[in-house]
Formats: sequence, C-alpha cells, structure tokens
Amino acid sequence: MIMVRIQTLDMEFEQGSNLMVLGPPLIGKSALVKNIFYEFCKQDFKGIYITTKDLPGDILRWFESLDGEMEMFGIIDCVSKTMSDDRPDEEWIKGISVMDLTGISVKLNGFLEKYWRAGDKNVVLVFDKLSTLLMYCNLQMVFRFLHILASRVKSTGAIAFYIIEEGMHEETTTATLKQLLDGAIELKEGESSRFFRLIGATERTDWREFYLKDNRIIVNQCMKAL
Repeated sequence: MIMVRIQTLDMEFEQGSNLMVLGPPLIGKSALVKNIFYEFCKQDFKGIYITTKDLPGDILRWFESLDGEMEMFGIIDCVSKTMSDDRPDEEWIKGISVMDLTGISVKLNGFLEKYWRAGDKNVVLVFDKLSTLLMYCNLQMVFRFLHILASRVKSTGAIAFYIIEEGMHEETTTATLKQLLDGAIELKEGESSRFFRLIGATERTDWREFYLKDNRIIVNQCMKAL
C-alpha cells in the first residue's frame, strides 16, 4: 500500500483509490479538488483533468493563478463539443461530447498510455463533474462507465476524484455510484463557515474548517463533527 500525503491539507491518499467529492452547490468542491490536483502535480504526478463545466482555457488560467510553475497536464474537454464547438484536438487538450462515454474512456486511455510510455506511472485524475453525466445519461450507463473507469484507476495505481453535487440527485443514485468507490471527501456548511473531511479506506479525518484565498484552500483548524 503506497500512501501519498498532501501536506497543505494534512491528508493522505492511497494509490489506486477512487474518491467521491460530495457537497452542496457553491461550497468549493472544485476549488478543493483543484488544490489537491495541483499538490499532486507538484509531487511529480502526471495529471488528467476531465471537465464537463469549464472550458480548458479557464482551467489553465485558474492553475496559472497559483504560485509556482506547473507542468502541462491532459485535459479532456467535454464542454466545447457539447456546445457544438468543433475545435481540433491539441496535444494536451482532447475534445469529446459529454454524452459520448465510450469516447471519454478512449481519450482517458490515450493520456494514460502516453504517460506510461514515457515511464510516468504516478497519475492523478479529476472528473469535474460526474453530476453532469447524470443530466445527459441514465444511471445504468453512468454506473457502467464509472465501474470501468474506477477499475482502470485501481489497476494502474492512479488516484481519482469524482465531484458530485449533493441534493441534485436522488440519494439512491449517489449511494449506487458511491459503492463503486473507495471513500469520499465530504463538504458541508456551518452557520458561517465551510468544512471538509476525508472518509477513506484507511483514514477518517475530523471535520476541518476551510476558506478560499486567491484560489488556495486554507485550513483553519480541525473540528469535531457538529
């Protein structure tokens, strides 16, 4: 079992694990996951970012706003073609319709194979957001897609994060998808604060208060569940 530590958030993740990121809208799920993704890439992980809501340029500008240089990573753009923008693929940006689950898998495998051929076997993957798939595809299709993807992540020793909007889907839908994964990062709102915690196969953290400053997640303190 190989664990990777994200010092800024005081969290450890096991390689080969798949984690759901679950919380209400606008609480900062994408910002938290982007910070985790950034920290992994700073530890020489190769990144794959699947986006169903932000254009690639917006994602790149977000990471450019952080301190320090960051190597280019693979982006699977499920936004442009869904908006009927047929821009050609680039080396690091591959476009596909959000409804083409087979196509998303093909693009993902292409990046994985590119990294492996170069000898880079440490990979971090973000799916932002899995909820969008559920708007266009039925649960059975998404379940089958996620099962294949999660198995691929586990077999390659990658680490993957899948964002889900809490309250957007029936609880049974979220529970059905969660059973395919190894744990979750949960976010919630207090009276005037926001909190997150990790529930993994080998670790369960207390609730931690956080805020966002210049796109960085700042952890205030550890707190017991309210």
